[in-house]
Amino acid sequence: MQTKEKSLFMLAHEEGSNLAIVFNDHVHDSKQNTYCQSHIIWNKSDIEISKKFSPKKNNAVLLSQSYLRIGLDSKSFRVSECGSFLEFAHEITDQGEVSEVGKLHSANFCRDRMCPMCSWRRSYKIFGQVSQIMELIGDKYKYLFLTLTVPNCSGDQLSLVLDSMMDGWRKFIRYKDFKVVKGFFRALEITRNNDPCSKSFGTYHPHFHVVLAVPLNYGSGRNYISRDKWLNMWQKAMKDPSISQVDIRVAKDKNASKEASLELASAVAEIAKYAVKDSDYIYPEDPDLTDNIVVTLSGALHHRRLVAYGGILRDAFENLKLDDPEDGDLVHINQKLNPALAWLIVKYGWSCGTYKMTDVYIKSPGEEVNDIE
Repeated sequence: MQTKEKSLFMLAHEEGSNLAIVFNDHVHDSKQNTYCQSHIIWNKSDIEISKKFSPKKNNAVLLSQSYLRIGLDSKSFRVSECGSFLEFAHEITDQGEVSEVGKLHSANFCRDRMCPMCSWRRSYKIFGQVSQIMELIGDKYKYLFLTLTVPNCSGDQLSLVLDSMMDGWRKFIRYKDFKVVKGFFRALEITRNNDPCSKSFGTYHPHFHVVLAVPLNYGSGRNYISRDKWLNMWQKAMKDPSISQVDIRVAKDKNASKEASLELASAVAEIAKYAVKDSDYIYPEDPDLTDNIVVTLSGALHHRRLVAYGGILRDAFENLKLDDPEDGDLVHINQKLNPALAWLIVKYGWSCGTYKMTDVYIKSPGEEVNDIE
């Protein structure tokens, strides 16, 4: 017997192992493997795919086309295939209800540094990792959020400027005053000035976002480093007195109030955002401009580590056994499926500029399910 309830998804148990899924009057019988796809509404999963995955996939296609035009054929192929298959898993409760919110269970991501799909997933992953680390050691330290900048540069100079920044960072963290810092997380971001009215139009602005863990008594006596001192240290490390901007702020106690907690989460999100935004290099109406920027950024980012942990934050990263934030798993960002539960697996494929449902099946408790990636 098949039943319906107000829930969008309902699993009806029959005698034996025969299971039937009811989706708005359309039925998939797991034993007979029959399925009607027409007019199925996937509510929250559909929203996530249409609002998040589809735009990134469309821009990945545009990046692939740019790679092809500039002669990077292998990159073009990998990026074109990125995210072409997605599998979402919906938990099935003991009462037979299927959750409306699905977890990304499997996908074929390319891990290209500039791929919009992978950059988005990587940012999401880094945010989760930094949040876990700060949760683990949160009550033992105070946190500072530091932004280190350099003057804007042309595309031709970008690689050399990034080399200089990496060397400058290594000097910066060896200074005596920096010893007050007990751990750090550092991420590189590069933005492009797209304002045609600006004198620096078309130039690039590389900068570091940094989380610093300092003692709880930071701000009292010799433990304190002023904003001007941070600036002086960075100027010295970069051998560039023309640098005029650094930003340093103390994260509020996450337990102080809801507002403080939101501010902390917002600051971590800022730290974890993309190294480069696809809106800075994908111009659908101007392929020549797109290609010019892609050549510049892909060359500058080639074989370059974009994030780094140090001190007690690196120790926490290792203790938590976290995956490589850049080149590791971009699918199971939060957690893998609980094998003790039953899951409804929904497959999507990319076709003609949109994602379409291709299959639905049930993973029984204890059953192995192979990932696409």
